[in-house]
Amino acid sequence: MTLYAEITTGPLAATLAPFVAAGSDTAIADALNAKTSVMGLKTRLITARGILSAYPGGPALAAAVLDKLEAAAPAIPALRWAMGFIKSEGLDIGHSATHGMLDQLVTGGVITATEAANLKVLGQVPMSRAEIALGHAVTHIDVALALRGGI
Repeated sequence: MTLYAEITTGPLAATLAPFVAAGSDTAIADALNAKTSVMGLKTRLITARGILSAYPGGPALAAAVLDKLEAAAPAIPALRWAMGFIKSEGLDIGHSATHGMLDQLVTGGVITATEAANLKVLGQVPMSRAEIALGHAVTHIDVALALRGGI
């Protein structure tokens, strides 16, 4: 989708319309760049220390999940590799493949759906409409060019 289409027909079009009419490119950019409750995946290398400190419910629950993963790792090659990363430089908890692996571990009975969801949330961040639709934040100059420059 182009920035012009996002401004004029996207989900925020009604909100942006008064700003478009007023020529307020900064207000349009601000609205498109506002972080919302929509969660998106973000690259985040996380170690066991990071899981222990950020896991919803606290470090005791995190330790129990890490123990389950550690116990299952010898029998599951992908998990064995993942645990190696968790113990060293970190595993990208925001990567879709990692989320897929967590889903498989739930299906296999290694961890519960709640535990998987608690791990997944560590790789999610609030995103703006611009990040979701365009992949990046926009500036007032981008908006001006989109509305009056035809890009």
